[in-house]
Amino acid sequence: MTTRRSFLGGLAAAATAATSIPERLFAAARRHAPTLPVPGGPLDQEFWRQLRREFLIPEDQAFFNTGTLGSQPREVLDAVVDHMTHVVRDIAHWDYKPENEQYFTGYNPESRIRGKLAALIGAETDEIALTQNATIGMNFIANGLDLGLGDEVIVMRGAHTGGRGGWELRDKRYGAAVRLVTPPAPAESPEQLLALYDDATTPQTRVWTIPHLTSGSGAIRFPVDAMCRRARERGILTVIDGAQTLGHLAIDVRAMGCDAFFSSPHKWLLSPVGTGMLYIRRDLHPRVWATLASAQWDNHGAGLYRLMQYGTGNLSLLVGLEKAIDFHNRIGTERVQTRILGLADRLRTGLRSIDGVFLRSPVHPELVSATTIWGIEGVSGADLQDALWREAKVRVRQNADGVRQCCHIYNLEEDVDRSLEATRRIAAARG
Repeated sequence: MTTRRSFLGGLAAAATAATSIPERLFAAARRHAPTLPVPGGPLDQEFWRQLRREFLIPEDQAFFNTGTLGSQPREVLDAVVDHMTHVVRDIAHWDYKPENEQYFTGYNPESRIRGKLAALIGAETDEIALTQNATIGMNFIANGLDLGLGDEVIVMRGAHTGGRGGWELRDKRYGAAVRLVTPPAPAESPEQLLALYDDATTPQTRVWTIPHLTSGSGAIRFPVDAMCRRARERGILTVIDGAQTLGHLAIDVRAMGCDAFFSSPHKWLLSPVGTGMLYIRRDLHPRVWATLASAQWDNHGAGLYRLMQYGTGNLSLLVGLEKAIDFHNRIGTERVQTRILGLADRLRTGLRSIDGVFLRSPVHPELVSATTIWGIEGVSGADLQDALWREAKVRVRQNADGVRQCCHIYNLEEDVDRSLEATRRIAAARG
């Protein structure tokens, strides 16, 4: 017969087992290994192999879904966990004095981190607001910009909900009309995409909202520099959805000429989930109202700090964001871009050699990215996603009638080749 003592003892043992496993994993994840040095000049294959070890993804798994969520390197994870531990352990030391360390966000301008983000995209610190993700940045623009009744906003049909929802809300509530344009799939040239917006423009058009890189079917890299120039010639503002490009492509908002740019660093920049950014050109600031309000919402002397007035937040995530920026900068934006576009070219070249495979992504050199949309005739996107995982532990994301495969710096050539070998087997077995 089970006694009360043995029963309680069993519960205690179960509780210990339940906590010991994640604790062991946690300890393994937080070894505080020395930072991987980054040499000058070209980076060889051995460097990328060493860099792969900075990520906790098991070696037998290949993760190709950065378009949804990136995997943080070990040093970013450590920074977040260490800071969270510091806050809960040392909370009694917090004295609430503004000149001393703060334990949460929402009441300070966080100028150092904003400055690093600004430098990464060619902006100034006061032109950057820290948000929680791209959707919040888009909503600040869509609902804060001083548009009037009947003013038109051009939005891409099928754009991510985080890049269009705020405009749809404004349309329904206030009458700033949304005009939808439908991109071709696949797109054939930059001129075709520019004409798409140009032809839809009327005398009432005030804003072009442009995805820098679409995340849905097609994975189209829009010619944002040319589109921003054309919009400015016509007296139209440009708002760029950069959720898929910060940390993916080299970005210079000054050279681009956009009026606003927002992104989610938790994707390609490999920062913690719950971090985002918004850029607004300085001379547009007076035209954008704060739509979330706390103490500094009307402080126009502090740049976009007034758009960061949304209450208490997790400072540990910003510590991780800063560490992710530093990690990215050590490698270098141009070298990251060259590396991941090279892996994607390897993938696309291999896919084109397999019977039954189709590509939905552009092939024009100015429209390609590290993201590829592809599929196999007769195989659904969901089945292909599952088959790649089952066959080769390759994680992609289903997308319409195919899959989306994103190459990033934690992918190696052999990961790409493994996915191609699995694709050949799946294609040969169809039907």
